[in-house]
Amino acid sequence: MSELRKKILDEARRVVIKIGSSILVDSKQGGVNIRYIASLAKSIEQLSINKEVVIVTSGAVGTGMAKLGYIKKPSVIPEKQACAAVGQIELMHTYSEEFAKCNMVVGQILLSAEDFRSRDRYKNLQNMIKVMLAKKIIPIINENDSLATAEIKVGDNDKLSSDVALFLDADLLLIFTDEDGLFDDNPKTNPNARLLRFVPEINNEIMALAGKPDVTGSAVSTGGMYSKLKSIRAVVKSGCNAFLANGKRVFPHQVFFENASGTLFTGSSKKLSSRQRWLSFVSTPRGSIVIDAGGSKALREKHSSLLPVGVISVQKHFDQGDLVNVLDESGTPIARGITKYDSETLKLVLRKKTAAVHALLGNKVPDEVIHKNDLVIM
Repeated sequence: MSELRKKILDEARRVVIKIGSSILVDSKQGGVNIRYIASLAKSIEQLSINKEVVIVTSGAVGTGMAKLGYIKKPSVIPEKQACAAVGQIELMHTYSEEFAKCNMVVGQILLSAEDFRSRDRYKNLQNMIKVMLAKKIIPIINENDSLATAEIKVGDNDKLSSDVALFLDADLLLIFTDEDGLFDDNPKTNPNARLLRFVPEINNEIMALAGKPDVTGSAVSTGGMYSKLKSIRAVVKSGCNAFLANGKRVFPHQVFFENASGTLFTGSSKKLSSRQRWLSFVSTPRGSIVIDAGGSKALREKHSSLLPVGVISVQKHFDQGDLVNVLDESGTPIARGITKYDSETLKLVLRKKTAAVHALLGNKVPDEVIHKNDLVIM
């Protein structure tokens, strides 16, 4: 084990572990892979002596598929939701039983995108999980797939795991998949592909190694390697380290104590604040505001507040206090922020100077669309 890896793993006190469906669902018989979760509990028992552990689990839909007789993941949303509703109960029952054998208590948390969009709900979630960790409870987190639709869905569980790592200010995100880590080529087609054991920065060249963004996982999973790298990139930019390993061969304690194979991604030395992490990565924007070249320059070079005079157009509906994307004229995201205007009111004052805005709407309306303190440059 390299000195850098040993230092990072030794110093990691709060660890988020994401486990994919292909590991948790029994590929031969269907249903929960009970043997795996039993071994996982023994592994977590070793880690929890001096580390706080949070699990982000997949597997609810895959487990429900077996119960309801599906061979392939259903394409109709209500059918997926029914699988999740049935599967989540069996999945958590297994976690509870197997972890209890190791004298550990688990707690279920089901989340949606709304829990991250609302700053109040976001802070409440932080506080609740910190209480669970203080009481030595292992939080087991999943998206609320039985209710999730496109509008309220976080995404896949790779994104959910990065969101959890970010809002908990974790030291390490450990993602278990069915690959040994990140390779310099596709190991399924190139037997000479080399495992990258250390990645100091996730640039465009590294992202290209993950393949196409629309390639998904197995018959019961959602994310592919691109999804995992995208999620890891979010956490390392905020200062959290990440490790990618094969969950079919490696258990968590082996990463820390036995130099298990995988890829280590080092976090940025410049850590973001909780609010910056929430604005930059965790919450899902409601809509977008398109600004002109002058507005783009002011944001990028001066980190100024965004005024109505620089706004060209509005995309989608949003309310006052929502998080929105700020796009340049080409549609490229340049910032995110909390808007002081709802979309319909903002449409009334596009490209208007402050005096004209007050003349139209009165003096009580804010001067800024987004104040610089509520704005983060991408």
